Amino acid sequence: MTLTASIDEIARSLDGLDPPWLPRYDLCAYAAKVDEACGYTSDTMVGMEVHTKLFEEVVAFVQLCGAFGRLHPSDAKLYACVRDDRAGIDDALVRNATRACPTYTGLLALLIERGILVQRAQNPASPR
Repeated sequence: MTLTASIDEIARSLDGLDPPWLPRYDLCAYAAKVDEACGYTSDTMVGMEVHTKLFEEVVAFVQLCGAFGRLHPSDAKLYACVRDDRAGIDDALVRNATRACPTYTGLLALLIERGILVQRAQNPASPR
């Protein structure tokens, strides 16, 4: 299974909660870019760096879906959509797409920067 297929699989498992405008970025290209830019000489360290960055991408994808999806309030949602501004979203998508390798973490940052998403206040963990 390719990394892009993995994102598609995650989107399917979210049962329609992913916004229709959210593109499927090429995570294989991103992994190659991280690998190339990684300053480590150890294959193990490079692999750890690539896997960490890909994990961050998957988390950002899921957080974007959660922010724009119609879900009950959940502590798992780190971001909330406060301005469903289609022009602002489109502008962020275009700006992110102009990067050498567009990413979900980059798109998330742009949407926060534009005030479309805000980080939610997290409830403290309840003692168990």
